[in-house]
Amino acid sequence: MEELRVRREADGLSRVKLAELLGCTRQWLDKVETLERVPSEALAADLDTQFKTHGTFQRIWAALDEARRLRNVPTGFRPVIEIERDAKRIRFYEPVLVPGLFQTEAYARTVFKVRHPPAVVEEQVGIRLARQKVLEKAKPPWIFLLLRENVVRDIPGHLRPEQCKRLLERSEQFTISIQILPIGAEVFESSAFQLIASETSEIAYAESVNGFGQSVRDPDKVSEFALLFERARSSALSVEESRNRIQAIMEDA
Repeated sequence: MEELRVRREADGLSRVKLAELLGCTRQWLDKVETLERVPSEALAADLDTQFKTHGTFQRIWAALDEARRLRNVPTGFRPVIEIERDAKRIRFYEPVLVPGLFQTEAYARTVFKVRHPPAVVEEQVGIRLARQKVLEKAKPPWIFLLLRENVVRDIPGHLRPEQCKRLLERSEQFTISIQILPIGAEVFESSAFQLIASETSEIAYAESVNGFGQSVRDPDKVSEFALLFERARSSALSVEESRNRIQAIMEDA
């Protein structure tokens, strides 16, 4: 970690002396400084205190920790996570699964158990739940979700009441619109996609096999996804009818 080396040398401290001041071993500090190991959050806070850097090392820790967490996130989806934080509008078309921003912890864990080894599951669930904080912002994005009816009906019985309740609760939020595409709707797009708009641009993300997909930035191609979304939306139930349908499916569980 270059910042650590520069600060340490500027203060005339050897690694041995700094390790003594921080209460850690020199060997551990060696590995942190050479980035063989990521510093802990506690060590980052101690470094900020030692060097009076007002959060510099904690911000470095946060960036390194996020990079570590994202290593198991498909490359094509990483731009979505980045732009999602400051999104102004998000449109989802989902024919298979409840989208991550609307998943309960139990539903998310069930999805990831199919795709990932046990060692990765909890980390991925944590990333997914952290993404949902965007819905709690003072100015959350406008969200429009088109959900095929079978997505709700296919929720495993033991998960359905809680997951349906989550969808109903979110649908009451002023900035969120959830519409169901009923069974028999003449919409033949089989792959999930979403459109995420910031103040300056919009990207599309097209889902593919096993959670992998591709981010699309070309404006003409993004416009094609927008047209697909609006065509599908024309076949959807109204927001109120969709709430009633979700409620009925929940009560059938």
